[in-house]
Amino acid sequence: MLLGLAAIGFISFAAFTYLTRAETVTGQVVNVESASVTTVATLTLRDDAGKEWTFTGAGVFAGFTPSHLEEHRALLESVTVEYEVSDSGDLIILGLSD
Repeated sequence: MLLGLAAIGFISFAAFTYLTRAETVTGQVVNVESASVTTVATLTLRDDAGKEWTFTGAGVFAGFTPSHLEEHRALLESVTVEYEVSDSGDLIILGLSD
């Protein structure tokens, strides 16, 4: 029973990732704009090749607080952003990790 539930969970996660076509990029935090104390409005990263990526939290993303991301910026610590591209071309944050 437990194995069956684990399999269903994995399949659901895999299907979600496939359907959203989530991508990732890792880089240094360049700028963070907050929508509130707990949510990110926009996040700009610079990857190892020097390309800048600007992501939107769509006003609802609350994975890392803006202050936590500012800490990464100050300490020059990289973050990884999982994102999807909206129909309008915006890069929407799905997840963040240290």
